Amino acid sequence: MKTGVDKACRRLALRRASALLLVLLIAAGILSCAQAESAGKVDVDVIMAQNVIGMLGLKSADGGPLVPRKAPEMNGRGEPEIYGEEPDYRGVVGYVSLQTSWEVSQFNTFTQIPWQLPVYEQDGEDWKIVGAIQHKTPVLVVEQILREEKGHKYAGRLQVVRLDTQAVLWIDVKQFVTVPYWTLPLEEAVQYGFCVAVYRSKSRYEPMDKKKHRGMLPDGLRVLMCAKKTSRYFSPDKENNPMLGIVFRSTSGPSYYRTFLFFNPDDLSLVY
Repeated sequence: MKTGVDKACRRLALRRASALLLVLLIAAGILSCAQAESAGKVDVDVIMAQNVIGMLGLKSADGGPLVPRKAPEMNGRGEPEIYGEEPDYRGVVGYVSLQTSWEVSQFNTFTQIPWQLPVYEQDGEDWKIVGAIQHKTPVLVVEQILREEKGHKYAGRLQVVRLDTQAVLWIDVKQFVTVPYWTLPLEEAVQYGFCVAVYRSKSRYEPMDKKKHRGMLPDGLRVLMCAKKTSRYFSPDKENNPMLGIVFRSTSGPSYYRTFLFFNPDDLSLVY
C-alpha cells in the first residue's frame, strides 16, 4: 500500500514540476504572450503529451504532427457518441481505468492497490497479455483497432503512449476513459468507473442491503464503489442510502466473499 502511494505521490510531484516549469518559462519571457495566454488554458497532461509527440515524432493520419486534445465530452470504454459510428480516440489524452464490468477479476483483486491492468501484444489474430499498467496512468492514444459489438458498443485495443515513461503499448479500449474521474466528488466519480471509499459513520443511516436489512460496519472499512452504469441493484431507500458499494471479506486463497450494500454519501470518503 505504502509503495503504491509513494509512487503516486512521485508522479504527482513530477506533473506539478512540469506545470511549474511552464510558469517559469512564461515569466522569463521565453513563451510569447499569445503562447502564455494559450498555455494557461492547457493542463499538464496535454503539455506532457506535446513533449512526447515531439520526442517520438508522432504523426497524424495526414502525415502532419499529431495534435493532442482533451475530450471530456467524449465517451470512453468504446461507447460511441452516435450509435453505429466508431469513436475516434486518436490524439485524445486520457487515462487507463479499471474496466466497468460487474466483476472484479482475480487479476485486479480489490485489496491490491494500485490496481494493475493488462497490457497486450498482438499474436497473429489473437492478443496476449505481456505486462501490466497502473489504473490512473495518463496516456495518449495513437492508434486503434476496434470492432462493433451488440448494443452498438465497440471492443478492441488502443495503442497508447504513456505520458510518464514514453512507453508505447496496447490496452483494452474498455479500460480507457477521457476523464480523471477519481478527482471528482464521489457521487460524480461513480458515473464513470469503480472507486474505493473509506466508510466512517457520520449520518444516522446505517448501510442497508437490498432486502432493507441495516447493520453497523467498522469505521475505516474500505468499500469498492460500483460504477452506476453497471449497477444491477437499486437501493430500497434511494433518498437516504443511494450509493451502491461492495464490502469484501477474504476467504481461503485469492477469492473474496462479497456483500452488496447501499450507503449514505455522508459516510463515505473517496480515497482511490
